[in-house]
Amino acid sequence: MSGAIGALASSIRPTGAYLPRPELAAKVLAPPYENQTGAPVIQRDAENPLAFLNALRADIDLPLQTDEGRQVMLAETVKQLHELLAGEIFEFYAPPSFFVCRLEFDGHAQTGVVADVALDAYDRGLVKVHELTRRGQEDRLFEYMGAVRASFLPIFLIHRPLDAVTALIGRVVARPPTIDVESDDGLTLTVWAITATTEVAEVRAALDELDELYVADGHHRAAAASRFAASCASANSDHTGEEAYAHMVSVLFASDQLAIQPYDRCVADLGGHSPEHVLAAVRKTFRVDGLDRVGDAPEAGSYLMRLAERWYRVSIPDAFRAQAGVAGLDVSVLHDQLLAPLLGIDDARTDPRIEFVPGTRGMDELDRLCRGPLAVSFALHPMSVADLMDVSDRNELLPPKSTYFVPKLRSGLIVRLF
Repeated sequence: MSGAIGALASSIRPTGAYLPRPELAAKVLAPPYENQTGAPVIQRDAENPLAFLNALRADIDLPLQTDEGRQVMLAETVKQLHELLAGEIFEFYAPPSFFVCRLEFDGHAQTGVVADVALDAYDRGLVKVHELTRRGQEDRLFEYMGAVRASFLPIFLIHRPLDAVTALIGRVVARPPTIDVESDDGLTLTVWAITATTEVAEVRAALDELDELYVADGHHRAAAASRFAASCASANSDHTGEEAYAHMVSVLFASDQLAIQPYDRCVADLGGHSPEHVLAAVRKTFRVDGLDRVGDAPEAGSYLMRLAERWYRVSIPDAFRAQAGVAGLDVSVLHDQLLAPLLGIDDARTDPRIEFVPGTRGMDELDRLCRGPLAVSFALHPMSVADLMDVSDRNELLPPKSTYFVPKLRSGLIVRLF
């Protein structure tokens, strides 16, 4: 261990959290957030009374409620949460505790450390972001945090590889885990609790060497947590910055552990143009080749475009990709050269015509979503973790939904009150 002190020294600390009992974990864990809509989830709740979704309904349904309905739902969520935590389903690990968490899915594994990260570091730019948030979603999360005062899902942060952290993780995972469970979609989650005083001190010392962190998943939750911490601090005349509300529980993964998947794009109409006009306009700037069959994903520097029930390969000119920073990334070229000027998608965060489709769903999903002569879709090659960190280091922002990280943690695995 080098003992070097990084810019984040004292900003990362142990936490205290509730974890499901090992024998019940599989029934407790909630599916990824993007799956938590519609009848299938409601059915799962009814069939599985232990499902943590029963304590999350307000987070899922909040946008659908009137003001009065939201308050009733939030109050019910608080009641259900505390009943759940007071029962025999969860165990409490008192601070100071760290957790090592490993996620394995479809042949890929990544292992990181769960810790509290000071929101002051986020506010000072030491925890870097790469995308804007939508104010409405941020407001709903802010309201939710104020009522429920709990975190159900650690924010997903990235750091550059650090030998001291890697060595500590290696020692921890060599022993029997605290929780080892496989979810119903094939994800294996393994957790090791670190509670011994000397080992907690070693982990903290190793994490003190970090200079910066990068938000991979959880931009809206981090932004809402920052606002919530500021409101709590202003109302607390004895605020010190050590309070639980002044920290966000996070899982920290080294960048070399991760793989990014793309978010593909499906646009519901052609902005008033005919398919022939759109194809001709794309050909003015890009090389376009018709395809008799489509593979699983495009190569770097190209898109797969589905237009008028046919697939094309769209190759990006070298001059576009040679641009420095975010402007030269495939996803930015798509927005800057095609989606905005040709299809009129000026703000992809708010335009209802565009749908973002995780690349893990494959070409069949784009086929299904983009049927009809007036729909167009684009499949993208995933960007690299290095590109994401470079964009953040430049204080630039990616287009919305540029990255999709798998595997993902499950809600209810680590619950912290604040």
